[in-house]
Amino acid sequence: MNKQPFALTVTGEKSAIFNLADALGFEAPFMALSVSVFEQSEDIFYVQALYESEAEAKAALNGLGIDAELTANIAQLPDEDWVSKSQEGLAPLNAGRFLIYGSHDADNVDLSGKTGLQIDAGLAFGSGHHGTTAGCLMLFDRLLQQGASPKHILDLGCGAGILSIGAAKALDINILATDIDQDAVDVTRQNAVLNKVGRKITAERVDGFDDPLFAGKTFDLIFANILAAPLMALAEDIIRHMAPGGHVILSGILTEQKNTVADHFDHHGIDIIGDEPLEEWVSLLGRKLRR
Repeated sequence: MNKQPFALTVTGEKSAIFNLADALGFEAPFMALSVSVFEQSEDIFYVQALYESEAEAKAALNGLGIDAELTANIAQLPDEDWVSKSQEGLAPLNAGRFLIYGSHDADNVDLSGKTGLQIDAGLAFGSGHHGTTAGCLMLFDRLLQQGASPKHILDLGCGAGILSIGAAKALDINILATDIDQDAVDVTRQNAVLNKVGRKITAERVDGFDDPLFAGKTFDLIFANILAAPLMALAEDIIRHMAPGGHVILSGILTEQKNTVADHFDHHGIDIIGDEPLEEWVSLLGRKLRR
């Protein structure tokens, strides 16, 4: 972007804020450059959506029709080096066999016995320090420890490509990464090159499983780190593209949403066999029943 984006920030009770995050991130009228949720206190959260123009931010706010108990404001972000700023205070993070670190630590990090993932947080995509991404990596590590060796992997909603990169490095295989956002696809490609797995990750922008890219394809493992509502909406498509006995790692799920999401996937033929709670989030490991 040539100028600093405008931030629409809405503050309120947790469940209301996460419902707004679903709308801002996944409903076309509100589609933002990025959507992030932050904890202000135990019960109060705020969601921040970024837009290229003030007019787009105002249109999104007007379309939301938020309740009176929520507070909202729109402001242009200050002119700062957001990539550098986002790295401040981010120490390397262990997630099973994986170690996530930024370029500011590249010359100092100890990778002994670890698979290093060098990821810099950007304006629209995170660094992997979030509980959802770390939880996915920890469940993936658990699968590998149990002897799993998936040959065909899909990273659905790849974001910055962290899960794709981790899988490509751990298994030395080709990975398919998809996202509805072209910026995510571009960032995934850049991070793959940075981590020397550029030739092993095919990153493409797709709007859904109806895309010809998925025709006839099934996967031994699908990463789906999105949010609870779209995960459940995509459940039938995810399961249809899983190989019999294949695994899925689901995330973007609040702790209190765990049972709802697990029951939904169980109803469609997925046995939830593990979970990884981190902070307010939980990641789920499922296996497709052989039928």
